[in-house]
Amino acid sequence: MPLLTLILIAPAAAALAGLLPVPRRAMPWLSVLAFGVTLALGMALVPRVLERRAVTEWGEFLYADALSAWMVLVISVVSLASAIYAVGYFRRNLAEGAVTERRFREFFVLTPLFSTGMFLVVLANNLGVMWAAVEATALSAVLLVALYNRKTSLEAAWKYIILGSLGLALALLGTVFVYAAACRNDSGPLPSFNWSHLVTVADRFDPRMMKIAFLLALVGYGTKAGLAPMHTWLPDAHSEAPSPTSAMLSGVSLKIAVYALLRFHILTAACLGPQFSSRLLLGFGLGSMLLAGPFVLTQKNLKRLLAYSSLEHVGLICAAVGVNAPLTVFGALLHMGYHALAKPVLFFAAGNIHQHYHHLEFRRLGSGLARTMPVTAVVLGLAAIAVSGLPPFGLFVSELTIFVGGFTAGHAWVSAVMIATLIAVFCGVLIKLSGLILGPARADQPREQVSAGLILMMSLPLVTLLVFSLWVPDSLRQLLELAVNLIRGTP
Repeated sequence: MPLLTLILIAPAAAALAGLLPVPRRAMPWLSVLAFGVTLALGMALVPRVLERRAVTEWGEFLYADALSAWMVLVISVVSLASAIYAVGYFRRNLAEGAVTERRFREFFVLTPLFSTGMFLVVLANNLGVMWAAVEATALSAVLLVALYNRKTSLEAAWKYIILGSLGLALALLGTVFVYAAACRNDSGPLPSFNWSHLVTVADRFDPRMMKIAFLLALVGYGTKAGLAPMHTWLPDAHSEAPSPTSAMLSGVSLKIAVYALLRFHILTAACLGPQFSSRLLLGFGLGSMLLAGPFVLTQKNLKRLLAYSSLEHVGLICAAVGVNAPLTVFGALLHMGYHALAKPVLFFAAGNIHQHYHHLEFRRLGSGLARTMPVTAVVLGLAAIAVSGLPPFGLFVSELTIFVGGFTAGHAWVSAVMIATLIAVFCGVLIKLSGLILGPARADQPREQVSAGLILMMSLPLVTLLVFSLWVPDSLRQLLELAVNLIRGTP
């Protein structure tokens, strides 16, 4: 069975079906079905990768190794969770007149296209195709950010497309430099631009060009990943997009850019040794973490608070890879998955709050959310505990793995900085959300009307997170270990 091809076809078919005169009520469920199929296919891909180490299709145009298979699972889970939540979210938006039927249909066409682009990023063997797929995700995402057609959402979309395009232009230049580095010392025919070929000959690349290539890729893909100081589009885009889109942007879209950056890191380390690219990843990762804390502490908008929290987690992942110890890289990959399960739930809760209060400013929301929106308040509180890295949720395990890996690898100061920044962000989240959830409620606010279906839709990723926090299947652990070896360049 051509698994990789079907993973791309399923969401693309859902998007194309949305262009046909499909009944409006059926469109959300087409997306749910498509992402359910991709999740099943991603699960079927894992044993194949464990058996063969790499799966290829269309010659070698599509390529999946352990890192690709892990990202397919992450994309599928977040896309499915967002699609399930979007069913009720946009039904309420339509009833309130917040979106027109045309905008409703646009969302359910653009979202599967957005996911198709992300799947292509992680399954494309050719570095040029990978870059084009990242560009495609940016184009679909910017239309989703502007979906509500408000002045603020158009401004956020404009900032996203300008900064994102500038970053991706630099990433394209970095891609060109990789090919130039591959051709520089090769007097034979032009080498293949497939990553699977380049990684086998990277030790013969021109080292000076590879340094330039990685610097360009770091700034370019780092912009898309939201690394500081290229992160300025992130809080605006995440705060103005529909909540299901915000969940996908924060939960997985940022990590797709980190994935592309990891591919360049592997090539650079094979050519120059791990020190050059690892130190840069460590520096930008720690810088992002240090910047996130003060912004979280001073935020006045709930969604912007969640966006800056994502900046911290992306920085943690990059810094952990930069330490380049087996435990820290394993913890970084594990953190990707756990964060992808926890973060969408926060944006789902924020979506409920916005639809109830019609704004997200802490000053205007006041306090007493537990009295006016008790179910949403409980889900918001549990998801905040999970994202803050407290037990029993898995982010505690992944963060502890990274800290222990840093200490044992002789990078005690790195672990100390990470712990300090995480404490600062935790304090910011605790102060803001405790003030929102606890305390007396305003008398003029009605209580939320919550269906059992909405509770299930919101809490499903959190329940899944708790299950996989307590139990990691052997096949998944083996997949992550293979991905760690791939990133570190060890057999």
